[in-house]
Amino acid sequence: MPIREFFHLIHVVDDIDEVDSWYDALFSPQWFMKKQWADNERRWASLGMVGDFMLETIEASSEPADEGMPLTRFHSRFGQHWHSLAWYVDDAEMPVLFRRFRDHGVRVAKPGGGFFPAGDDVDPGGTMFTHPRDTAGQLEFVNLGVFDHLDPRSKPGWSPAMWRDVHPLAIERVSHMTQAVRDLDKTRARYEELLDARPLHEERSDLKWSAYLFVGSESTVELAQPTDRDSLLRRDLGSNGEITHSVTFRVRDLAAAERHVEGLGIGVIDRSGSAFTMDPADCFGAVIAFTETDVPGDPRA
Repeated sequence: MPIREFFHLIHVVDDIDEVDSWYDALFSPQWFMKKQWADNERRWASLGMVGDFMLETIEASSEPADEGMPLTRFHSRFGQHWHSLAWYVDDAEMPVLFRRFRDHGVRVAKPGGGFFPAGDDVDPGGTMFTHPRDTAGQLEFVNLGVFDHLDPRSKPGWSPAMWRDVHPLAIERVSHMTQAVRDLDKTRARYEELLDARPLHEERSDLKWSAYLFVGSESTVELAQPTDRDSLLRRDLGSNGEITHSVTFRVRDLAAAERHVEGLGIGVIDRSGSAFTMDPADCFGAVIAFTETDVPGDPRA
């Protein structure tokens, strides 16, 4: 299995200073990179930990000269929205995974834009991205050795316990990330053949048909195909196509989490007996949910 730990989830935003301050109030992230500029991608970015989960906020350049850059194009097309899922890969496995993508007809892009050249001897280097149309949303893969020395989880003594035991949200871990898909069977097969994803659970409701897959060594991805009934998921898919739709956190006390959220003036929608979702209109376009139940079959439970 070439894929390892989940790396990060990207939130593309209008104003990184405003959104980082909002995340401070909501999650108290442990920022270890704060508003740094990357010239090759023409963007500002911050990276922070929320429990076991790494969050990246990105403000793309708005300069006219950069309108063709991938992140600027994404922001122009989708506005403030979740961007992509990313995983670590061991150094020796990056070329293996790259060739697997190529063999299955998946276009692979470089940081800063453009696709890798044709040929069997191409070295993908430290970072590669799938074309979102080939994997039902963009996926990123990063050589573990490129970033591991910066990742707080690799440091001695690091612990996510504060978010579980002290923070009012009482986050135990990320439950799952959700991808909005048009054809669940096709996308599930794609994840299994490309990512060695392992099926955990499947369920249907009047809002969606979902398959939960375990990807890499520690993360769960929900592939969700909406029904004909109106829902946040269906509207997202209709407006934006197949894309990362949401992230759901597993919390110890759902009522306490809701009190914290409402105390910040954030609206709550889609309440059920064991979960709720914050209003993305109050979350800079991000769909963020909380649950106090485990995905059936999740080995981390």
